[in-house]
Amino acid sequence: MRSSKIYLLNVIIVGLFGWAMVTYYDAAEEIKTWINDSSVQGFSLNILPTILVLLVAGIAVAVVTRKQRKQGKGWKEALFLPAELKESDEREKMITAKACRNAYVSTMIAFPFLTIGMAAQPLVSDYFAAYPVVVFLLFPFIQMTAYYLTLKKGLS
Repeated sequence: MRSSKIYLLNVIIVGLFGWAMVTYYDAAEEIKTWINDSSVQGFSLNILPTILVLLVAGIAVAVVTRKQRKQGKGWKEALFLPAELKESDEREKMITAKACRNAYVSTMIAFPFLTIGMAAQPLVSDYFAAYPVVVFLLFPFIQMTAYYLTLKKGLS
């Protein structure tokens, strides 16, 4: 699978997962209100994001593992080793090592900014209660983007 397709798939899965977590966060607030206030009759939970995450991730896992199994790879490698880390020669191993290094460095750069973003949570929580979930999910997005851009630069 090409790296751009893998990157896009990862971004979609993380985005859908974020949507599901925001939905659960909102439901948790409704459950808290339902428990504390006897006049509230119930709570609602939108399960569409969870179904979409499971569907997209399930299809992606099925396609990738099937392709890997046809190439003679074992189940463990097909399921647990990300497709981005499958190298066939020394050049690809060097590019992957550099991409991993850049993803790590981007983590060290992004972490203080995301921490500052979390410090703004009391100001934003009245308008968008699930703000911490979004800030937290920026972390893997930044890592994936740094990794993908390094791979793209190295493979071109």
